[in-house]
Amino acid sequence: MSRISLLILCLFVLSSCITPKVYNELLDKHELAKKNLTKNEKKILQLKETLDDKEKNIESLNLLVQSLRLDSINLNNELFSIQKKYADLNTTYDLLSSKSSRYMAEKANETKELLNQLEKTQSELFAKEDELNKSTANLEEKERKLLSSQNELELRSLRVAELEAIINRKDSMVTALKQKISKALIGLEGDGLTIVQRNGKVYISLEEDLLFASGKYEVNQTGKQALDKLSEALSYQKDLEILVEGHTDSIPLSGRGLVKDNWDLSVMRATSVVKRLTSNTNLDPTQLIAAGRSEFVPLLANTSSEGRSKNRRIEMILSPNLDDLFKLLDE
Repeated sequence: MSRISLLILCLFVLSSCITPKVYNELLDKHELAKKNLTKNEKKILQLKETLDDKEKNIESLNLLVQSLRLDSINLNNELFSIQKKYADLNTTYDLLSSKSSRYMAEKANETKELLNQLEKTQSELFAKEDELNKSTANLEEKERKLLSSQNELELRSLRVAELEAIINRKDSMVTALKQKISKALIGLEGDGLTIVQRNGKVYISLEEDLLFASGKYEVNQTGKQALDKLSEALSYQKDLEILVEGHTDSIPLSGRGLVKDNWDLSVMRATSVVKRLTSNTNLDPTQLIAAGRSEFVPLLANTSSEGRSKNRRIEMILSPNLDDLFKLLDE
């Protein structure tokens, strides 16, 4: 500022003795100097600000340097600690390595022994597995046979059930037939006539006196009436086989006429009964069979007159037709 004032004073002094042109030039220079001064002052202020920033940066850097020095000290301390720990670890490692060698040797022996045991156990396991496979195969075969047997048993059970049903049906038919015959011949039972149901059949026994004269084979009137009632009861019984047997006692015949012996008499009496029965056209002749048994199937001993009387008889055996039963058995 003193310089500016001095300059102004000089200009004032000079202005009194210089020309206007020079004076104006001096004024222009003065204005220019003022402008330059202002610019320089601004630059000085900027430099001061920059200097302040630099000083602050220097202070920050100093603080950073101090911090880095502290960090370096700490890192050195940590490095020392780590080196010490590393040394300790090396010592421990060496100790463990020594112990580990012994331990590994022991474990190697144990491992070898375990491997031997494992191989033995594995061999035994394979043997057991083979045995199990064989047992499984045998079991499967037995199961297959059992299943086959069960299926066969079920089929047989069904067949048995069918057989039982047929037999029950036949038994029911035989029972009903016996009742029907007993009802048809009511009044004759106990008077030379017996009707018995046995083994799924009906046995009708007619003594000689009820049908024939002694030594004769023609059916008498009482016998005809009984046989007619019987044929009526047997009518339409299509599932029935009728066996008519003639029986005699053991007394030989004289041998005169058509009847030579007891064989002839038994056969001819059975034939006469069949002929009388088939005189009923509702009774199918193909269902009847006439047979002579002579004296060889006695009911009682022929040593008494009573025994011989019982043995001279006609027996009729009524059997249900079992063709469907035999057909089922043949399947």
